[in-house]
Amino acid sequence: MKKSYLLLLGVFLALMIFSEDMEVYAITPGAPCISCHDTITPGIVKQWENSKHSEVGVKCYVCHEAKEDDPSGYDHNGYFITAIPSPKYCEGCHTKQTKEFWKSKHAWAAFMGPLKPYYIKAKKEGLDPLSQETAKKFNPVEIAKRTLSPLYPDSGALKNAGLLDNPEYDHNNIVLGCIQCHGSFVIAGEEGELEGWPNVGIGRVNPDGSLGSCTSCHTRHEFSIAQARKPYTCGQCHMGPDHPQIEIYEESKHGNIYESSGDNWNWNVPPGQWGPEDIIAPTCATCHMSGFGGAVESTHDVGERLYWELQPKISVPQWKGPDEVDLVLERIPDPEKAEQGRAKMKKICKECHSKQWTDKYFIEFDRVVNDYNKVFFYVDDLLQEAYQEGLISADNPIDEIPEVMHYYIWHHDGRRWRMGASMMGPDWTHWNGAVDALLDKLNIMQDWLTQARKIKELEKESISKSALILVGLVAITALAVAGYTATKKR
Repeated sequence: MKKSYLLLLGVFLALMIFSEDMEVYAITPGAPCISCHDTITPGIVKQWENSKHSEVGVKCYVCHEAKEDDPSGYDHNGYFITAIPSPKYCEGCHTKQTKEFWKSKHAWAAFMGPLKPYYIKAKKEGLDPLSQETAKKFNPVEIAKRTLSPLYPDSGALKNAGLLDNPEYDHNNIVLGCIQCHGSFVIAGEEGELEGWPNVGIGRVNPDGSLGSCTSCHTRHEFSIAQARKPYTCGQCHMGPDHPQIEIYEESKHGNIYESSGDNWNWNVPPGQWGPEDIIAPTCATCHMSGFGGAVESTHDVGERLYWELQPKISVPQWKGPDEVDLVLERIPDPEKAEQGRAKMKKICKECHSKQWTDKYFIEFDRVVNDYNKVFFYVDDLLQEAYQEGLISADNPIDEIPEVMHYYIWHHDGRRWRMGASMMGPDWTHWNGAVDALLDKLNIMQDWLTQARKIKELEKESISKSALILVGLVAITALAVAGYTATKKR
């Protein structure tokens, strides 16, 4: 009897424990996720355990529970989840940050970059470029891979080699190059199958129709604010020959101070409180995003404090934003907005520098931008003259020497010239910028055009001589025929 009683008690206790576990799982669905993923993907679990999310009780299903209208949602062991929580999912807790982000060029980076031809095609046909149906119809990545345009500077050479339209040539540097930073178009299939994935590009087009990837800067699953504040997070994309912001920063005095003492700075201060008492030199996030101790309001629109657009062919005051115009199709300068942005940036600078220091540096920087613009107008005139004189053909816009030099002058050297000046990188302003543009590319372009014009003149002279010889031969022939005819008549 005693054994039976103990057995019943054991069963009762086991049921109690089981029911309690089920209740815990129902209330905090992170528990069953972690019990499996601790074995399957322990790295993810460890990252989450170290996160602020873990500290405040934000478990897996809070972010991964798919919204009803999200095409990427699917059943996973009894839970309706998405593998791709978009900024719409973050918006519930981080409303201000997501709204600011969606106003930024970051959010539109895919459509302003590698997916632009797809966007234009969709718009021309009256279709929604953000729609899953439109993407399935047109295939954004395939359009990017097969388009002949300076947007894809290797496309000119590929066209001439017969590879651009060759289905056996994948042109996959577009996918693992441009699209990795700019963002992919993620298309949802059955049972959680995703095309355009994996990708954490800053302007990623998500299945739910939203733009962006918060994990581009706040790497999953730790989502560290400290990481997002450090320069190498921005430097994973803002680097290289065409936009070397991280290299410029490293050369600057700001970068020098960070490299010397940044390990000892206070990186984990809550948002809105990070200021001069926590760091002794700025990082990218300090100037472009932080409130820096209340000097300005913090923002996730990283271009808000800029005066100039430094990336296009011609630098103009800051463009109107996507909340005002179609930013992909319309680039409209907004001088008033630019002035407001400059004023905000100066407030950040003046937390460490005097008014005179700050104002005078910006005056010198503006002069560099104006110098570049004047050079580019001249370079662009040279290119148009080459087309008008028939020295080169516009059929392939990125394969002949003047076209290639024109491209390098604005897209590589010209950006380095302007960006180096904006961030106090003298070597990038001078040697890697102005000198590379002028001594190298412009000289090559001018010399090529001079030689092409001389060759054209020689060809004209040759044609003229050939024409004279031909006329002479015709005349001699005519005289001979006339003489022969006259002889016959006699």
